[in-house]
This record gives sequence, structure tokens and C-alpha cells, in this order.
Amino acid sequence: MGLAHSLIDGNATASQVADALHDQYGERLAHRYACLAVAQEGTQVVDHEVPKLIAYDIETGETYETRWSRLATLLGHPAPYWFPALRDRDAIAAWRPGAPPAVVPACHVINPTAALTAFAADEPDGSPAAALCLHLAREARHRDHETTTSNIADLRENQAKGGDGAHLTLGAVPADLLRPREETLPEAVRRAGWLAITERRDALAHRVARFIQRWDGGHDWHTGAQVSVKPDSCATAREWAERLVPTDPGQPPTVLEKELLDNTREGRTNILLHDPVTGAPALRRAVGTRNEDIITLALQRLPTTSPLAALTVSGETSWIRTKDNTLWFAPERTGWGVSWGYSGTGCHNLAQLLDALLEDISTPPVTPGAPQPPRGLFDLLRTTPQDGSTTYTRAQLLAARAG
Repeated sequence: MGLAHSLIDGNATASQVADALHDQYGERLAHRYACLAVAQEGTQVVDHEVPKLIAYDIETGETYETRWSRLATLLGHPAPYWFPALRDRDAIAAWRPGAPPAVVPACHVINPTAALTAFAADEPDGSPAAALCLHLAREARHRDHETTTSNIADLRENQAKGGDGAHLTLGAVPADLLRPREETLPEAVRRAGWLAITERRDALAHRVARFIQRWDGGHDWHTGAQVSVKPDSCATAREWAERLVPTDPGQPPTVLEKELLDNTREGRTNILLHDPVTGAPALRRAVGTRNEDIITLALQRLPTTSPLAALTVSGETSWIRTKDNTLWFAPERTGWGVSWGYSGTGCHNLAQLLDALLEDISTPPVTPGAPQPPRGLFDLLRTTPQDGSTTYTRAQLLAARAG
């Protein structure tokens, strides 16, 4: 009988654990174990304070939920359980029946903070990136400590009532937090930190980026939603595509380039490019075919003081042209798309955004709770054809907003 706690996932499936063991032991696995029990972060339906326990029959491959009481009967003593924020490899390996819980700094296995602290350690004094990484590491520890402490209290309440939790024992408890919780960093520091990190090409920066994608999806990055452009769909798209420049194939990707590459199906004809105006990467795909397109990242704020001069909508893209004749994608945050030609949320978002950009070109994308857009501006966008390309000048947008 084997009891497993995943060190990379709080809810690893039994088959994933079995596959990992099979890679290690091969055909000898069946001689070592008849059954595996995989501890979960999720809880039972009946004893909802108690972690699930999934059993896996090595011979048949059958998977089923079982109870800690059954496992304790097989072992002859309560089985140990480590909450996902307390799964320290050494503490698990050192556990023996009857041992007191190890004291472990809380850090969830799915989002370890080691990359954050390592990154900060090498930064110079005053570095926004270092301040950001240390703040995130400490905040993650606080959250994991609070969640785990609460879960342990619930489990102990179940144990006191004689529930299924009475048949397990804690393998570890969280270490005390000796540092008080910090105030949120100023937005300017957060954005400056991420700007520096996302331009780097090293593996440590990539791991820091992976942490924040799991944490908040890169909320404070200067880039936002992914956009796709058919380069020959209209004159505006061709103008943008012509300004893209090649990247150096001899260098590893930046954080932003890696994000784009990792979220795109690999193709032999894909070409990684760079937008010198926005600083964002672009990936030209399926070159020379009817499916050719270019994907890139919109910015969350336009880094200019030149006022909005025109809006162009074409295909699935909203373009902003500023008075200095620079072309930009409309600012867009992932999950808050902008559109036109119908009465839905995307059109509403675009009207809200334009209303703000007409006043301040550096305004961020719309968020929940933004003011309702002027009815005239919304109606203009709602009735804009979805086919072809349509351009509205600043004067036309202002007139619609006023009307």
C-alpha cells in the first residue's frame, strides 16, 4: 500500500501518480504496490472539512474515492496528511508513525516562491523588480499561512466530532509568521518592476513570470490581451505589419516572447518579430498560406501624450491612431474584449474605452464598475458594420458622444 502527496499539484490525479511511479519502477511497480492512495487538496462531500483520498488499483487501473478510516485500518495507525502549502520534501521523507507534526513555512506547491526571492537577491538596491518580488513572496506566504491555518482548524473540529478526519494525523503545521503583513506596493512600483522583468531572457525571470500568471494573470504587466491580425485584411493592418522587425534568433526569448510562444501552436513557418513602437513581440504564423496571421499583445496603457485622432475597426481589431500619426491597438485587458456591430458587452467596453481615451490617451482598459458610456457613442459603434474597415475621426467620435 502506498500513500502519495504530490509536490507539484494539490489535486494530482491517481493516474498521474501511478504514471510517475511507473516511470521510476517500470514493471517492478506491481511487485511493490497493490494499491495507491493519493491525498487531495479538495475535500470530501460528507466530511467537508476532511481532504479527499483517491485510491488506485495497480492491477486493474480502477480509481475510486475512499476514506481515511479504511486506510488507517490497513496501516494499523492514522495515516499522515500534509496540506499542499506544507508539503516539504524533507519533512515528508522523515515522517514516522507517532512523530509530531513538522513545522514548515507555508508555501503552496502549485506556486512556489523560491524564484521570487532568488530574483530579488541579485537585484541592486532600490530595484522596483526586487521590491515587487519580495512583496509578492511575502504576500503569498501570508495567504498560504492563513488558508492552511483555517483548514487545520476545520479539520481539528471534525476530528473532535469523531469524523473521518479522526483517522488521519497532520504531517506538518505552518511555521509562525514573524513579519507583519505589508501594504500593497504603489502601482508605479509594480508596473516598473514588471516592465524590467518582462524584458529579461533568463530562466529565473521566466519562473517569476510563471508565478504571476498563476497569481493574477499578469494584472500589472504593461501588456494585456492577445490580438490576432490578418496582415492583408486592410490598409491599417498592412501599415502595422510593415513596421515589425525581426528578432535575433541567436538569443533566448524574453519573458513576453516566451508567453506568446508558449500560448501558440508551434509551426515550422512561424516567424518571431518585434514591434519597435510598443515593444511587444509579434508572431507571424502560417506564412504564405491563406491562414497567415500575426499575433501580438495589446498594451494596457498607451505610452504617449499625443491625443486620439481616429478609430479604425477592421476584422477583429480596434486600432487607435494618435495625432502624431502613430498606430496602436486599443488598450485591452484579457477577458475584457472590445468589439462593435452588435449590442453586446464588447461594444459596451469599446464605447467606455473611447469615452475615456478622448479625455486621456493614457487611460487604462475598462474594468468592472466603469461609468456607463454615452449613448450616442455606443449607438455609433453598435451600428458600425462588422465587415470591411471603418474609420471614425476624432470629430466624428466627439459628435456622437455629444449627440
